Amino acid sequence: MNTATERSRTVDILRFIAIISIVMAHASPNELLFRIRNFDVVLMVLLMGNSFYISQKEKPVDYNRYALKRFKRLIVSTWIFLSIFFTLFFMFSLFSNEDIFFNVKTMVLSFTFHGGIGYVWVMYVFFVVSLLNPFLLRLSGQLENNKHYFLIIFSLYILHHYLVKLNGLLPMTLGENLQIYILTPFGYCLVAAVGIRFKNLNKKEILIMVGGFLSTFIIFMVLYNFKSTQDFKYPPTIYYISYGLFVSFILYLIFNKPWVQKLIFNRFIYFYSKLSLNLYFFHIFSIYILNFYGEHLPLVSKYFIARFLFIISSAMLVTYLYERAITKWKKRLVSVLKKGPSQK
Repeated sequence: MNTATERSRTVDILRFIAIISIVMAHASPNELLFRIRNFDVVLMVLLMGNSFYISQKEKPVDYNRYALKRFKRLIVSTWIFLSIFFTLFFMFSLFSNEDIFFNVKTMVLSFTFHGGIGYVWVMYVFFVVSLLNPFLLRLSGQLENNKHYFLIIFSLYILHHYLVKLNGLLPMTLGENLQIYILTPFGYCLVAAVGIRFKNLNKKEILIMVGGFLSTFIIFMVLYNFKSTQDFKYPPTIYYISYGLFVSFILYLIFNKPWVQKLIFNRFIYFYSKLSLNLYFFHIFSIYILNFYGEHLPLVSKYFIARFLFIISSAMLVTYLYERAITKWKKRLVSVLKKGPSQK
């Protein structure tokens, strides 16, 4: 196995862990498990930065094409999902003779990533992160010294921390919009900045950073009286981010080992890692099916393990069927185009 393959497998495994952890959180686990898995979004964004570095480091970025591609992939895909989501649940309400589940305000807020049904806010964050990745990569290229690069990133973390504090003094509506559309994406962009530089770190530097993130997390945990990092996620602050980066780095050290990859890496992990976006969308359907019809499935809705297995298995099944359908449709389209217009 060559080094490039090992690194690709590491990213696939970690992305799979991240998406499973996100789904787990949405299945309402107990408090301890909920706290432990609260590294998932940080890990996902870290991998975004890392993947961008790997894919773009040897070729220039056509920014306009790249931005349009990301817009279609993240924003347009989310709007399409929401359109299907609201349409299907409206149809369910008609067949079940119940009121419409979602009002106009909820739908509008969902499409603007300002609450609504929830869950889709992260797609806006991913989009902003992807837009800034080329500039972060350029900054990384201009600063060869790792210490200088991370000193700048750390300074921006401090700036972000105090901007969050100041935002709390603003009028509610203004402060809320700044939090959703600027401060939250900005915090995650700093996580992506770490991911972009990650491959330039040697093992000693990684271990030093692990110690630094752990120490930072412990200090803030004591200062915040052992509150959950979840309370500091919107927008992400140093307390939340330090925990996420600490666990992410530990997971990298574990799953970057070839012998570990041979034990666990398989087609199943590869498939759902690559389709993590679709899996995320489809798991939202499963969540709301439980929310609305859970009373008819008491054994599923009552226990966390049952809820989690229902959500993840149904989302994986729909993802698989959707991917097979799309693949067959593409093959048929290619076949038709090759044959050309039918002859009479």
